[in-house]
Amino acid sequence: MGYVKFIDGLPRIAKILIAIFLPILILIYRIIKDATDGHILAIILDIFLGFIAWIMDIIDIIIKNRFFSWGDWIHF
Repeated sequence: MGYVKFIDGLPRIAKILIAIFLPILILIYRIIKDATDGHILAIILDIFLGFIAWIMDIIDIIIKNRFFSWGDWIHF
């Protein structure tokens, strides 16, 4: 959980640069966050639809200063 808090605490420009150049770090972030929230379907979507999530990450960071999460779209 410390990794998620660390990434969430970064400034917006750092989040954008990480999302563009190191998307694997954000994939790990998303999987950890979805696992702690108990969103199994979201983890599967993270793995198989990574390119879409990568684009959505950049958009969400610019607009809302947060990373995209399938768990926000899928309500269990």
